[in-house]
Parts: sequence; structure tokens; C-alpha cells
Amino acid sequence: MTPLEARYRRLLACYPRDHRAMHEEEMIGVMLAGARPGQRYPDPRDAFDLVRGGLIIHLQRFLGPASAAHWRDALNVAAIVAPLCLLIPQIGNSVTLLWPIDPDFSAYNLLGFVDLLPEALIVGLALRGLRWTAAALAWILGLASPIATAVATANLVEQMGGASAYPFAVPTLADETLSALPGLIVALLLTVAPCPAKGAELIGHRKLLRWSMVSAATLAATTALWYGWSPDDYASALLTPALLAMACGAGSHTPVGQRAILLLAPIPLLLYGNLPITYAFDGRWPLALVEVLLVSVLFIVARRGFQPYGSGTVSSPERLV
Repeated sequence: MTPLEARYRRLLACYPRDHRAMHEEEMIGVMLAGARPGQRYPDPRDAFDLVRGGLIIHLQRFLGPASAAHWRDALNVAAIVAPLCLLIPQIGNSVTLLWPIDPDFSAYNLLGFVDLLPEALIVGLALRGLRWTAAALAWILGLASPIATAVATANLVEQMGGASAYPFAVPTLADETLSALPGLIVALLLTVAPCPAKGAELIGHRKLLRWSMVSAATLAATTALWYGWSPDDYASALLTPALLAMACGAGSHTPVGQRAILLLAPIPLLLYGNLPITYAFDGRWPLALVEVLLVSVLFIVARRGFQPYGSGTVSSPERLV
């Protein structure tokens, strides 16, 4: 094999495997026939065309009509996983309510667990097949805080004599709306998903329960230990993205899993995507680097450590390998 042929074959790696099996030799023959005598490197235009062709084929398969069943199942999976992405970290962080600073407020702290009920109710309704009820509750929860903030801000601005007297009105409302976006994404997924309960079937009820319980217990234990040592939330800020990375790595083997990860990506990005940047700007470069490396390594380990099983659809659970 000549160096030019080897380089062309490396470029062809951007094509799907089955496409290479059918057309690789033909494509290599055409490109070598058009090469100049003594040529060692692919022509830049040929290299660009090869990479572009591979990406187009991947996009056609990923977004084309043939992938409609995968997208339907991915919507169902994302709709059932999205509220868990909000509920499980809340459960882990709520363990600090059992650690009252002032004993007189212990009963008040325990009432803080009531905040978990709406998110838990959304998950339960979705699992029971009551999609519209779950979606309506999610919309109410997602919109309640921005609307309340907008009304309170408008009243405050009016009392203080206009927006010029209260310059923080717009930033306050913008921050509140941004913090509500994950909940609104959950509501949107529950609204457009055909049947979130089938998403739980696709994942497997036992597997979903096991991941949820292990993640919640791990976050709760880590938060309790860290909170007893330091009031900062470095541990949960590092661990939650790490657990999400493991789940994404394990689910990225199948076509449905890949699409579900894409649909769910805005939620962790909104919740945790700014943490490395914030740490870096605060001068805590080691912490930012640790978070990025931890998420990357755990995603790769989870992806390589779990064998793919099934095609990613309920109707076709046969082995892929």
C-alpha cells in the first residue's frame, strides 16, 4: 500500500462502515487513477469532498425519513429521562436539609422536602402514561417562577418610578428566565413525545430505577460528607455532570440513544455547562480542568465498557454484534 492510498483510506473512515464495505475499493481506485505520478498526499479538494460526502451520508441517515422510528423512540426516552435529570440532583442536594445549622429550624428544614414532590409527581405521571397531565404540571412549574418574577419586578419598577430607577429589573428577569429553561425543556419534551411511558420500557424499568437510585444515593452521600466539611458545593458540581456523562456514554451505543442524548443535551449544558468557565474566570483552573477531564474520561469509559444490545427500538431488540 502506497502512502497516498493509506491517507485516502484514513479519510474514508468518516464514512459509515457499511458504506465503506460496499464502495471503499471503488472509491480508492478512482482517486488513485486520478492522482499525479509521485503524489504522496491527497489533493485538498479531494480531501474536502471526501469528508463532506461522509458527513452528508451520516446526516442523511441521522435526520432522514428512515430514522423516523428512532427519533420517535428517542423523544419518548428523552421525555422520561429529562425530569429525572432535574429530580435526582434535587434529591441529592436536599440531604443538607437534614443538617440544620440552628436546631430551632429543623422542622422548617424538613418542609423543604416538599419542593421535591412536584418533580416526583411529573415523573410518576409520565410513567403511568398520563402524558398530558405531566406536561401541564411541567409547564406550570416552568412558567410560575418567571411570571412571578416579572410581576414582582414590574410592581417594584412602578413603585420606584420607572426602569431607570431600578436598573437591575431586566437582568433579574433574564436570570430567572434562564434558570427556568431546563424545566421548560422538560415540559416541551413531555408535550411532543408520543408516549414517554414507552421510553421507560425501552430503557428498562429496572435499569432506570437502578440508575436513579444509585445516582441519588451517591449524590446524597457525597453532598452530606462534603457539606460537613465545607459549605461550597464543589462535590455535587463535579459529581452530577460525571454521572450524566456515564449515563450518556452507556446510552450512546444505539441510534435511539444517540438521538436521545442530542435532545437532552440542552438541560445539562444549561445547568452545568458554565461551571468550568466560571471556575476558570475565578482563578480555579485545576477545578475546571478536573471537571472537563472527569466528564470526558467517564463518558469514554462508559461507552467502551458497556456492550451494545439491541437496535434501539422496542420492536427490534436483537443483538447488534
